[in-house]
Amino acid sequence: MAPTGTASQLNQAALERRVALQGKAGPMALVRNANVFGIACFACLGGLLYGYNQGVFSGVLVMDSFSDHMGDYVQNQTKKGWLTAILELGAWLGRLYSGFLAEIISRKYAILVNTIIFIVGVVIQCTAVTSAGQNSILAGRFITGMGVGSLPMIIPMYNAECAPPEVRGALVGLQQLAITTGIMLSFWIDYGTQFIGGTGAGQKDAAWLVPLCLQLVPAVLLGAGISFMPFSPRWPEYHGRPAEPRKTLASLRGLSQDDELIELEYMEIKAQALFEKRSIAEHFPQLADGSSWSIVKLQFVAIGSLFTTKPMLRRVALATITMFFQQGTGINAVL
Repeated sequence: MAPTGTASQLNQAALERRVALQGKAGPMALVRNANVFGIACFACLGGLLYGYNQGVFSGVLVMDSFSDHMGDYVQNQTKKGWLTAILELGAWLGRLYSGFLAEIISRKYAILVNTIIFIVGVVIQCTAVTSAGQNSILAGRFITGMGVGSLPMIIPMYNAECAPPEVRGALVGLQQLAITTGIMLSFWIDYGTQFIGGTGAGQKDAAWLVPLCLQLVPAVLLGAGISFMPFSPRWPEYHGRPAEPRKTLASLRGLSQDDELIELEYMEIKAQALFEKRSIAEHFPQLADGSSWSIVKLQFVAIGSLFTTKPMLRRVALATITMFFQQGTGINAVL
């Protein structure tokens, strides 16, 4: 017997059924999804790192002990500009590779890799008390920038893929709250540590080393804890591991794998994955083997597709112009 409803009617019925099962959005939705909320909060330690790193150096730059130690790198305005801006240069590079990394090794392990990169950069900065410190702190800030530039892209992606629809917006926005919290903490810590040894010539190197070293605390916590966090449900389905998404969804939602809500959510993920795989096989058969190199090439194809039609170009222009003017206000220079 042929179906009596159209595809759109069937989709609408499925959507209404899902809404009835998952409950309404709002603050209570976070309580109902406490497990996902906790995982998102922990992942947002990466946002805390980004905010802290953005803010901490402004206080360090004006400390007398740091100026005495770095000499020309603080007193020469050109070198001081490089010392400040090289973090953003590293972050620019981190943003460029983050999408490729998250797609090839998973969102989970991409967070781990970038946390390790961040830790390496911080260690280099904190060992800048040696005679080579003037050069090593530049390298340290660049490497740290790579880590903190990549994390703010990967973590919202991870949170969005783990979250049920009713709390997805809140958990993605949690990243920005973590960033601003990190900025606030860095300012207060800088204010406190500047009194170590006094604020004049007697100021100790600890005044600037302590706030830089404190970055390691959330970074080590994130690096150690991410190993125990689940993969996002979508990534295994896209990479030929179909047994994992349903199990992960059930764990995240606190339901059995046979629950109707888990089945609906899993089928949505599966349908989207099948659609994308068939589209790739049809339009780019030479890239459908799933190898890492093919994934890299497909990422470039996806980027290129943003500029092929007027509707997509309008979306790209809107996002780009908005972010350009947001950053053009000079807020990062103030921070």
